[in-house]
Amino acid sequence: MSSVDMSAGVLWHTLSKDVYTQSRGEKGCPPDVISEIRESLMESQPLLDLRSDEKKIKTKPKQGASWLMASFLLVNTALGVGILNFPAAYDQAGGILYATFIQGIMVTLMISTMLILAYCSDLNGDLTYHDVLLSMCGKKGQQLAAVSITLTLYCVCIATLIVIGDQLDSLFYTLFGSGFCDHWYLNRSFTISLTSICLILPACFCKRVDFLGWIGSIGIFVMLYPVFLTVYGYFKITPSNVIIKTRPTDLSEMFSVFPVLGLGYQCQEVVVPVYSCMRERNLWQFTKASVLAMAALMAVYFVTGCFGYLTFGAHVAHNVMKMYDAQDPFVMVGVAALIVKMVATYPILALCGRDAAAGIYAELRGLKPTEFAATEKGRRYVVAAVWFASSLLLAVFTQSIGVVIKYLGSVASANIFIYPGICLLQMVLKQDPDMNRRRSHYLVAYAILITGIGAFCVGVVLFEAILSRGGETRVDLCHLSLNTTLTT
Repeated sequence: MSSVDMSAGVLWHTLSKDVYTQSRGEKGCPPDVISEIRESLMESQPLLDLRSDEKKIKTKPKQGASWLMASFLLVNTALGVGILNFPAAYDQAGGILYATFIQGIMVTLMISTMLILAYCSDLNGDLTYHDVLLSMCGKKGQQLAAVSITLTLYCVCIATLIVIGDQLDSLFYTLFGSGFCDHWYLNRSFTISLTSICLILPACFCKRVDFLGWIGSIGIFVMLYPVFLTVYGYFKITPSNVIIKTRPTDLSEMFSVFPVLGLGYQCQEVVVPVYSCMRERNLWQFTKASVLAMAALMAVYFVTGCFGYLTFGAHVAHNVMKMYDAQDPFVMVGVAALIVKMVATYPILALCGRDAAAGIYAELRGLKPTEFAATEKGRRYVVAAVWFASSLLLAVFTQSIGVVIKYLGSVASANIFIYPGICLLQMVLKQDPDMNRRRSHYLVAYAILITGIGAFCVGVVLFEAILSRGGETRVDLCHLSLNTTLTT
């Protein structure tokens, strides 16, 4: 999701177990891997061992993902459109030092919540994020998570359309000059609408989007292109009036950037499915995968944020790609690649959001599996049309991706912190209801801490984002003075 750029198969695993089995069956994780996991559960193999027992006799070779592949899946899930906003987030955080410090805290908290979800999934042999919440938090917690995931997917869809508009603006600015938007057929509202209606809308009505599966394999490389571009631009571009902050101008801005930076590391929704698909499902192997994934992401974001911010300073756009001259062949490649990536990604995210919305509807209405299947086609067309039309309107009228990223980071904080915190609290209370062990007190305190951080990001930071929306700064290429353009 956002940053949440996931394959449809993996995202289906985050949906409600009831709806999931009704509409899709078990997909995403290979059937033989799921069978082996279930066999291990039936044989009462200890899933909580920190180290695998090498002396066990293996009747057949294990299948599934290695811890390195699991790490790659986590990185591919987290790495998305949020990377384009990191240079601007560095400015909002108060400079490189403060942004790096916040990321260090964020990465530590992220790893802990990922391990909490993995540990809780072991307690009941759960295979999906929602199954963990059902086991630990009950049906209401599961349904609330479905709503927050649906909202997260919806915000990412809006962000993908805004990125398409940003790249088209850069292209037209280069080809036709700063007055390109005076032509109605080059205006942002028209170009986003035309591109999305012609290239995205038809795929949104499909029952399956397997034909777009190829984008998952190259998506991570496309989203790494801004890393190369920020380094390349730092040594080639010489902009004037670069202002570099050494401390935040406002503490509220520094706090509000917390979920924005955290969005780049979000992969909690797929932690349990990825953990379930591991060849050696134990916490030690998953800890290695989590630490490697978070370290790789932090390195990528540090390079992007530092070089992008040092190049443009406080004037950097929320989509750093807008700051580069599309006449440069290297920039042109990035513009084209991002447009293709966003066009192919939207239907996948919309499909997962459509299924999640349908699942929520089915549970609220209490539909039986037969009723759910019988009304699938009509519901699919209605939900897809409403999803697409509303997201397109919001993308057209919200020109800065920074606004969407703030809302997205706030909403996603529930999945990152609140639900894992509640799961940890429930786990401790179930294992030690009388709180006799000192360890239980520490775990409860930590559960309250991360739940409070999540509540802060969802509530206070969301409120700050609403208040600051009117003052959101952006780089508008339309009628941008030639004196302020970036030269290479």
